[in-house]
Amino acid sequence: MIFPKAKKIAKDLGWYKTNDSVFGLYKGYFFNVSDASLMSTPQFKFVTATTGSLTEEQKLHLKTELSTNRKRLKFTNFEISDHGILFKFVENLTFTQLKTVYALLDFSVDLFKNLNIPEQNQCHSCGKDQRISYYDLNDNGVILCDTCFSRENQRFYEIEKERISNEKNYLTGFLGAFLFSVPGILLWVLCAVYFERLASGMAFVIAIFGILGYDYFKGQHGKLTKYIIVLTNIVSIIIANVMTVMTLLVKQGLTINHAIQEFQTNEAVKDFFYQNMVISFILAFFVWIWLLFFNKDNSLTIQPAEKF
Repeated sequence: MIFPKAKKIAKDLGWYKTNDSVFGLYKGYFFNVSDASLMSTPQFKFVTATTGSLTEEQKLHLKTELSTNRKRLKFTNFEISDHGILFKFVENLTFTQLKTVYALLDFSVDLFKNLNIPEQNQCHSCGKDQRISYYDLNDNGVILCDTCFSRENQRFYEIEKERISNEKNYLTGFLGAFLFSVPGILLWVLCAVYFERLASGMAFVIAIFGILGYDYFKGQHGKLTKYIIVLTNIVSIIIANVMTVMTLLVKQGLTINHAIQEFQTNEAVKDFFYQNMVISFILAFFVWIWLLFFNKDNSLTIQPAEKF
């Protein structure tokens, strides 16, 4: 999701966009601007500067200058890599202002020029300045020439082909998600029965285990993947609640058959079951929202970027 401040910057500068960021040239240098997911606490704004290859001396100068001016520029922290700098703005109570982002861009450009860091208005892979275009590379903006784009596109195709060939099917993924949920179900029952603690919080753990199990068993990744994992979570949560109620009844001295009858006919028992179910689904709901709407597909993609 692209937030309003990033949209305003993109419109003002004629930048391009991915699903979650905007990017383009600012005075000859290349920047990406994005925000953390809505589920993130606290919120962050990110500004990434592409620099090309940096020497150790340039890195040292950058670190010194950015550390000295961090408070004045109002960014929270920064990370210098071999080919760029990532700036983070923490947004606890207030959002980062536009003038703050532009101040950082201006300072970065001046600093890059002073350190003889070349402008980044050429292919970010080979350095050519002809037949270049803007691309969305796994939700990151880059400039590539036609040759480098074709090579990267082919590389991604081969990686995806290999990944798909190693995947199995939806059923295998479902079984994997359920098997990984079993320890969570057992812990749920143990906490409720032997520690006398409301164990509905394990619904969150079961939901996470289901995701891990699906991937571990190499379940097929497609349109149904997220819904199969959610279905597995629902089945596991229902089983955990049923087992908890039945175990508690047996612990009180009832036989299994008598416990089943009580579970079916005793209103107090049914109320206890339904209350726990509601709490369980509420806790698992947060994981499901993340899975269905915010979790990104791990597939590699590269495509021409759209202008904002």
